[in-house]
Amino acid sequence: MGSLGLCFVLLLAGHRPLAAQDGGLPFVPGSVDADCSAPSETAYHLLPEKFGDHERWLAVAGLDTDVPLRLGLGRPRPTEAPRPSDEPAAGTPPCQTHRLLAAADTTEAPQRLTLAELTARVFPKGFDRAETEIPRWSFLERHQLLFSILIPVTAIAAVTANSLVAYDTNHAFQIHHEGFFGKDTVNGGADKASHLTDYYVIASLFEDAYKMIGYSEKEAIFWGAGLAFTTGLANEVSDGFTRHGFSWEDLAMDAAGTAAASVLSLTHTRDLVGLRTSHLPSSTYTHDVYSADFKFSGLGERLGVNLGPLRWLLFSVTYNAKGYRVNPAEEHQRQVGFEIGLNLQQILFDLKVSRGTWWGYPLHVVADNIRFPFTAVGMRVDLNRGKWHGPNAGNFD
Repeated sequence: MGSLGLCFVLLLAGHRPLAAQDGGLPFVPGSVDADCSAPSETAYHLLPEKFGDHERWLAVAGLDTDVPLRLGLGRPRPTEAPRPSDEPAAGTPPCQTHRLLAAADTTEAPQRLTLAELTARVFPKGFDRAETEIPRWSFLERHQLLFSILIPVTAIAAVTANSLVAYDTNHAFQIHHEGFFGKDTVNGGADKASHLTDYYVIASLFEDAYKMIGYSEKEAIFWGAGLAFTTGLANEVSDGFTRHGFSWEDLAMDAAGTAAASVLSLTHTRDLVGLRTSHLPSSTYTHDVYSADFKFSGLGERLGVNLGPLRWLLFSVTYNAKGYRVNPAEEHQRQVGFEIGLNLQQILFDLKVSRGTWWGYPLHVVADNIRFPFTAVGMRVDLNRGKWHGPNAGNFD
């Protein structure tokens, strides 16, 4: 929770008959080598040998009427006789093939795409521009080096202090094997869903921060993901000295959330899908619902279809756990939900609230990344008993 709060503050013909020739006679240039010359037969002139008044003009033009263009006569081809073999007789060098058009090169290797080119074709840029826009300030870019140091130092120091100051540290370093989403885990897997969605948000915010100080898109994705994972590692190491202990499972979910954010940024699909976290005031996770969202607005934009009010809706798959660590004791439930909810991000866009302004960006940080109670309705199945619940909003039902 401390980590998330900080990040909200800190994005490619052989011989062919000519149409004018009778009998399909091949065109033979006058300069064909002797070895491949046509048989000695009557030469056909394209123009008569005497041109009258035109000879003087031809002489002036440098054209010699004694060297006419010739159409070579091929041997008559009897209709009853088979076509002679194209293979040259023994001892006779093969004639050079004269073509009007170059033959296609059938040995050319198929075109190969690089990974970047393939990704650009499958996942075109531009559709996620609104979702990845950030405010700019030249001061931040001029002091890129300074902020490149301050951002990671501040983030790591904050999560370390959150563990070492907020919790009892009278423990030797310890490792806890907590499991993931099992029925008998301490929190029913809600804590792991929290780590997944929290670090999706944290990696996204760090990516934005690096863009703000002048890093390129890919550099920001790389450094944002690296810092998010490092922050998660620092948090777990610090927890190792508290009652919580170091948890490999928590770190794995941190890495998964970070990877999800990076993949969506690299594939330019943030207009289609996303994750949202939940942090309602409580000492347990019993009222928190974590969601993976499909955005109808992004689908309509890519298909070029006006969905009308449907663009303000999400289809979400959710996870929440109820009754774990609750006093008095309640029935334990691990719920997977399927719901339709409000897309607050798209609503803000339609209200002309842009992520590219310093006042609009904080609003989007909250609305884009947190699932608020009573903004969705759906059905949920309890994995512990196979029982369906709903339709309901999920948080307090």
